[in-house]
Amino acid sequence: MTSIPVADQTAPHVPHKTGGYDPVCKNLDRVLAISDGVFAFAVTLLALSLIAPVLSTGAHQNELVTDLMGMGPTFISYFVSFFVIASWWRGHNRVFAHMKRCNSTLISLNFYFLMCITVIPFLTNLIIQYGNFELATILFAAMQVVTGGILIIIWVYASRNHRLIDPHLGARVIRFNYHRELVVIAIFLISIPIAFFSTTLAQISWIALAPLVSLLQRAYRDVEEFVEEEKEAMNKEE
Repeated sequence: MTSIPVADQTAPHVPHKTGGYDPVCKNLDRVLAISDGVFAFAVTLLALSLIAPVLSTGAHQNELVTDLMGMGPTFISYFVSFFVIASWWRGHNRVFAHMKRCNSTLISLNFYFLMCITVIPFLTNLIIQYGNFELATILFAAMQVVTGGILIIIWVYASRNHRLIDPHLGARVIRFNYHRELVVIAIFLISIPIAFFSTTLAQISWIALAPLVSLLQRAYRDVEEFVEEEKEAMNKEE
C-alpha cells in the first residue's frame, strides 16, 4: 500500500502570495516618495513662471507698480495652476492612503499620472503668454481631464475586488474617491466648450473646483472621519 506523505511540521510556513503582490513593487513608500518629488518639482517649475519685471536704469517706483499691475493675469494663472496641482496631490494622497500593496501595473499607471503633472507648468506658461487664445485654455483643461481620468483608472484598478486596497474598506469610501475625481474632470470638461466663447470665463470656471469639492466632502463627512481614524490607527501601530 502506498503511504500518504505527511507534511514536515518542522518546515517553515510559507504564506500564500497576497493578490496584487509583485516583486517589482516591494514597498509603497518608494512609489509615494517619487510621486511627492514630482509634485514638488512641478510646483518649483510653476514658480519659475513668475518673472520679475525689468525696469530701465533710473526708473521710478511708479513704473514698477504699473508693471506689477500689468502682471495681474500672470499671478491669477499661477495661483489657479498652483491650486490645480495641490488638488491633484490631495486626490493622489487620498487614493494611495488606502493602498496596502502595489504591483507593476499600478507603478506604470502612477507614472502616466505623474507625467501629466509635469506638463502643467508648461501649459501654465502657455496660458500666461497666450491666454486669449482658445487653444491654450483648451489644452490646459484637456490635460486636467486626462490627468483625472488616469487617477480614476488607478483607483478603479486598485479597488476592484479590493485588489490592492484594504480588504475591509467600505463601498462608501470607494465611491467617494471615485466621485471626487469625477467632479474635477467635469469642471474642466465643461470649460472646454466655454473657451470657444470666452477664454476668461472658461478659466474663471476652474475656480468652481474649490466649492464643489468642498460640498462633496461635506456630503461624505463620515468618510473624512474614517480616513482620519485610519491614519491615527496606523500611526499607533508604527
